Amino acid sequence: MDMHTEIRDFTVTVTKKEVVVAAQFPNQEHWLPLSNLDMCLVPPLDFSLYFCYTKPTCGDNWTFVSKVEVLKKALAKALVPYYALAGEIVPNSVGEPEILCNNRGVDFIEGFADIELQNLNLYRADETIGCKLVPKKKNGMLAVQVCRRTLALEI
Repeated sequence: MDMHTEIRDFTVTVTKKEVVVAAQFPNQEHWLPLSNLDMCLVPPLDFSLYFCYTKPTCGDNWTFVSKVEVLKKALAKALVPYYALAGEIVPNSVGEPEILCNNRGVDFIEGFADIELQNLNLYRADETIGCKLVPKKKNGMLAVQVCRRTLALEI
């Protein structure tokens, strides 16, 4: 794709929202202080990642739904040792942000996009993709969104 390709707007339609919690919550609810570096970042540093995978072939037993289920189960297991990611940032008694490790969970969003991958302008991702493919976190520390190209039912 050319860097100067015209920007095409697209829509992501959310079909399902849920919260994935740690498979086992290892500790009692407790607080973790942020590091000095974390507290010095104004505004707080937030980053987004998105990954693209090939569509299953006809002979492949993996459907979109089955891949999403595996991803949710793996996330629940990963949150056991990294339980802080299932918490939320809240102010402590003196107003400083801290991590409340309470297994609130990770927002997990499913949807579909009305654009082909090759039509995304990745050279100007902030302008063209924005938060459409990567959701904004509401209360937690982490949010996951999975999208497919169409809403067509998989057989």
